[in-house]
Amino acid sequence: MAEQPLIETIEVSVDEVRSTIEGAFGRLVSDEEAMRITDALVEAELAEVPTHGILRVPWYLDGLREGVYAPAGELRLTRTSAVVADVDGGGALGYLPTWRALDPAVEAARTHGVGITTVRRIGEFGRAGYYAAAVAQQGLIGVVVQNTIPLLGPPGATAATHGNNPLAFAVPGDDGPAFDAAFTPRSGGEIRRRALLGLPIPEEWGYRDAEGRPTTDPARVVGAVQPAIGGAKGFGMAVLVDVLAGALAGASSGHLVRPGPSVGAFVLVLDPAAFPGGETVVATMHESASYVRSVGGRWPGDRSRAARAQHTTTGSISVPVPIWEAMASAIQRLG
Repeated sequence: MAEQPLIETIEVSVDEVRSTIEGAFGRLVSDEEAMRITDALVEAELAEVPTHGILRVPWYLDGLREGVYAPAGELRLTRTSAVVADVDGGGALGYLPTWRALDPAVEAARTHGVGITTVRRIGEFGRAGYYAAAVAQQGLIGVVVQNTIPLLGPPGATAATHGNNPLAFAVPGDDGPAFDAAFTPRSGGEIRRRALLGLPIPEEWGYRDAEGRPTTDPARVVGAVQPAIGGAKGFGMAVLVDVLAGALAGASSGHLVRPGPSVGAFVLVLDPAAFPGGETVVATMHESASYVRSVGGRWPGDRSRAARAQHTTTGSISVPVPIWEAMASAIQRLG
């Protein structure tokens, strides 16, 4: 295995990270939108998911400054049935529109047992698990998905046909599973992070360049067809997400998705109280989690919960210098 380059890092207080990011976005969007984007990015850092944290700040600031994304204005909410609602994101980044989508789905679930909100005309919304966790904190089960620009293809494909289309779910309780993943071996953000930091891609991830040759160079992977985890199985799950967040939501779908605010999201909320096992779901998840750990396994959410607890105690996070400097440069470009 090739020797990994030494990456210089700096320790930054969580308060400084939050104020720096929120101050930058506050120059381009409303205070509410700046706060929501910042909170999602900081939560990603606390959970040690750096692919969805500070790394993305320059992309968003540049996109807003250049007019790729619009500030989230008056977001239009429409109820299409007793349990389904729609949010028109108006060309904004997906953070605030998807956050606004939670309330109508939660309200419908408390009344009818299930609630759904679709979101359309948005850009990416960060970690799907951020929104699912907010639902679980209210004692409900949340499932959140988003489609993305084409990154992966089915086995044998010579072109990307669908996004890696993240899916997350979260269940209430201290041991409620919290899962968040896309359907490529690693997120697009991880590939771009490695390119920025000069880190190779492990061979076992199975990435190829634009000519279809195996590669460990992240710069050669960007723009190439990426494999679906599990082959046809993972591709099928990516298609399901596209059905929900693309086709049903009225957003762009599959190979028609283009960069910018053309994607959608789908929020599903279930009230355990409406189901036969609802009263015992928290206890059942605790029993299952305990058994998984007893045989040496890791329960969905264990790593991120432990990381968040640690960073909350220390009050700081470690940030690679190139990533911090990239954010600082993007802020300077605001003028």
